[in-house]
Amino acid sequence: MGVFEMKKKEFEFLLKQGEGLKLEFKENYDSKNLSKEIVAFANTEGGRIFIGVEDKGKINGIQITNKLKSEIQDLARGCDPSVNIELETIDNVLIVNVQEGLNKPYRCSTGFFLRQGSNSQKLSTDEIREFFNKEGKILF
Repeated sequence: MGVFEMKKKEFEFLLKQGEGLKLEFKENYDSKNLSKEIVAFANTEGGRIFIGVEDKGKINGIQITNKLKSEIQDLARGCDPSVNIELETIDNVLIVNVQEGLNKPYRCSTGFFLRQGSNSQKLSTDEIREFFNKEGKILF
């Protein structure tokens, strides 16, 4: 498989560790929420989203279908610019691996987001300007 491929032991360790800068738990699939998390990870240092896990790390699992996987790939491709993700499955949990983006900043339909601690924060216009300056991009 890909760069990220996770082992069961690592998965269990991350569940215990809980949400953080590079890890987000989602109980269910929600396209609007997921696209926000994907761009936040791409704009920060990359990370993983575990779909089928409660905030406290309890696994409820979800039904993982090819249709669901396609929808998530389409969400990532629909970001601007497109975000590269890899999907994998452990114990009825769908893991979305998001690499740090090379073409920052990324945005989804609801805006620009950055990962701060264990939250994804929407950027204001001033913060977006600051982000462009920090990344060495030029705004006219």
